[in-house]
Amino acid sequence: MILESITLKNFRNHKNAFFEFSLQTTLVAGENAAGKTNLLEAIYLVASGRSLRVKGVESEMIGYGEEIANIKAKTEKCNLEIILTKGELFGKRVSKKKYLVNQIARRTVDFLGNIRAVYFGPENLELITDSPSLRRKYLDAVLSQVDSEYARASLSYEKGLKTRNKILEKIRELQETDSSAESVGASRKKLYFWDQLLIKNGNIITLKREEFIEFLNKNSELLNCGEEKRQSPRFSLFYDRSTISEERLKQYSQQEIASATTLVGPHRDDFIIKSVGSFGLENRERDLSVYGSRGEQRLAILWLKLGELGFIEEKTGEKPILLLDDIFSELDLEHRKLVFDVTFEKQTIITTADLGMVETSWLKDVKLISL
Repeated sequence: MILESITLKNFRNHKNAFFEFSLQTTLVAGENAAGKTNLLEAIYLVASGRSLRVKGVESEMIGYGEEIANIKAKTEKCNLEIILTKGELFGKRVSKKKYLVNQIARRTVDFLGNIRAVYFGPENLELITDSPSLRRKYLDAVLSQVDSEYARASLSYEKGLKTRNKILEKIRELQETDSSAESVGASRKKLYFWDQLLIKNGNIITLKREEFIEFLNKNSELLNCGEEKRQSPRFSLFYDRSTISEERLKQYSQQEIASATTLVGPHRDDFIIKSVGSFGLENRERDLSVYGSRGEQRLAILWLKLGELGFIEEKTGEKPILLLDDIFSELDLEHRKLVFDVTFEKQTIITTADLGMVETSWLKDVKLISL
């Protein structure tokens, strides 16, 4: 799917902006704070329904002092639009996100998948070093683009989780006030319904995450290139899953009531990126969040992103848009060349603050946008 153009209104620092893209490579050049990453964020939002910034509040995407933001993306097959609000307009409560395809309102799951994108930038290092919630968001963003069943299960699970936690809190309050066994029993019956919903959708989520991680681990040598091929580190992902089942929910029943929190399920998942066989440690695995240098962490993220790219292509039969955000300062020459080799036959949008660092001979049919 080719992205032809995008129009931004009140999106971060883009008050009213229009961008057209090359079928092959678009190079976006500008000083820091010019809005290069914001442009990539808008594209990624249309692809995944999520901000590429792992931290922060989504309402911050709306320009300072504005109440509403608008993104319109034109593809070769359809027109996509997202309207962002802060949850209230003219004194009335409204949806914070509205999705439209060819000017017709769509549900999130029906909007996703119209375009697909892979983002690679400096912020991605936080996937290794930061909290498990960021890694879960990453899995959701990747899988929701390629699998509508996953997207539906994820949304249903999230809503069910909030409801179940409220019921747990209600049961705790009833027990603390010595309410009748009948009242407690009624709440426990409600809990059973939500248990089944979470188990059903949670198992779908776990299965799909396992499939993605298995794909990555089968492609552990994606970074092998050039004369240094034998010295390139291999990476792997360890999936630290939190399985949800009736047995586990029963096991943690009292703790869940005491904390008013669901303690098992994919909302507790995590993954660990490990390095194998680098720097003389031939057969030893190392957790890169603890023992990895910044250089190793960069290469691990590159490996992850190349795997993500391959996974999306395999699942959909289409090439995703590749969004490369100021990667020239993050990678050495050899691995920059590896990334650019991947850009051939893919629509790629690259940002840089320094045109001098770009090897234009590696790029094909380049369109330049200056901010």
